[in-house]
Amino acid sequence: MRRLFLLLAIFFANAVHSQSVKVINSAGVKNLPKAFVYAFLEPSIDTMQVQYVATILAKDKNRQSVIEGLYSEIRKKATELGANCFLIKSFARDTLKHESVLILDSYYASDSIINLNTSKHDKNVVYVFGEEREGEKTMTFNLNGEKKEIVSGTYYKINLTEGKDVMISKGGVAGESVTLSWMNDKQTLFFTLSGFGLSRLADQPAFGVGFNTGKINRIGNVSLGLLLTKLLKPGN
Repeated sequence: MRRLFLLLAIFFANAVHSQSVKVINSAGVKNLPKAFVYAFLEPSIDTMQVQYVATILAKDKNRQSVIEGLYSEIRKKATELGANCFLIKSFARDTLKHESVLILDSYYASDSIINLNTSKHDKNVVYVFGEEREGEKTMTFNLNGEKKEIVSGTYYKINLTEGKDVMISKGGVAGESVTLSWMNDKQTLFFTLSGFGLSRLADQPAFGVGFNTGKINRIGNVSLGLLLTKLLKPGN
């Protein structure tokens, strides 16, 4: 009886967590080695400079935090095919089917194009995310001591300026804080006040180190962070 209960528990857990990924279009490229990065392509990069590999779809239950898992599954499939960069094709939350679907166009780019693409990312910009899905609770943090709110499904954008430090804090006296300073060519930074952005981080080559203080979490994967800024809405 106990074994039967365990099997039923596993079955229902799998039924609830129905994540799937599939290639919905492919160029049929066969000679590419497995890739180790999966970079967000800036719009200014001409797709004539990169090689189309495949269009990949991932779907999962419309959970509170789902984008990172969808990105991770697509990334795994794409890099196996040799793709090392991507453009967003679509993202949707289907409330009737209770699922979320992310579709990315995957490409192969030379090292020089990947480096050029990286150089085009914004510099000295900080994004702070609250809850990922709309309709969840509003989250708050302090920016240089001033209370700020982040409505779910949005982000707060901060531009660093030379000579002025910025302190992000949460939780009052017993909370956590991060102090940030302008630096020449400083990469974009991404922080989340909720739990997403950190799972499976070890499987994602990161430009910078991710960390989790329990209140302010840094997303170390720049491509995931940039993806989130395109799928969520500006809140300030």
